[in-house]
Amino acid sequence: MNELREGAAVKGADGSALHNAEVVKGHNLAWGGDLYTIRPYTLGPAALEAFTVRERIHVSIDGLGEDLVDLHGIGVYRRHEPRIGAEGETELTWRTATIGAQFLSLQVVGESDVFGQVRVTNTPTRSEGATVSPNLVPGPVDPEITPMKNCVTALYPQFDIENLGAIINTGGVRVDVESRVNMVPPIGDVSRTSTSYALYDGDRQVGTLLAADLEIGALLHHIPVKNATSPVEFSTIIA
Repeated sequence: MNELREGAAVKGADGSALHNAEVVKGHNLAWGGDLYTIRPYTLGPAALEAFTVRERIHVSIDGLGEDLVDLHGIGVYRRHEPRIGAEGETELTWRTATIGAQFLSLQVVGESDVFGQVRVTNTPTRSEGATVSPNLVPGPVDPEITPMKNCVTALYPQFDIENLGAIINTGGVRVDVESRVNMVPPIGDVSRTSTSYALYDGDRQVGTLLAADLEIGALLHHIPVKNATSPVEFSTIIA
């Protein structure tokens, strides 16, 4: 993989080419073949998928200061089979579907003049994931309009701050990033927080996550998973 990057054979494998596209395919040179084609307003099969990820965090740390930090890395999801999520509907379509995904891994790294190297990871022992659900607008539905869907990603991030010498977190408080999407997986989508979160080293507050956004980039790997159904206990967490 490193040889491919150095030879520029895998454009954007470092997360630098995050963008929207009508049809998106992964890096077949890196993975040895064509990957699953992602189309807007289309339901796809359950799968295990890996992506490039860009995250930008606005953080304030007591005694160090405040900075905007850009981070790049890899995310791995287990996406579940679509299910009907709109009340009263009987047909599974893009308009009526809810799609859940379990967040298996997030590893992003960036450099800050204030904090040194910053690494953000998920917490595998917690229920983390995303739900893409119908945008339920009151009133009659126009069948000629293909709607965007609501997307909420729920994480319990861990922040490894070099100049702090500690790994800090949100003290058990879930961080939600939200957006509107027209495809799943949401390639090129940017989800954002709508509130700030206190950051803790153990029981002691040491700073604040003022804001964050998360962007899903290139699809790197896709493996169909036939039995990937959304667990009830997980889907109720972020429904």
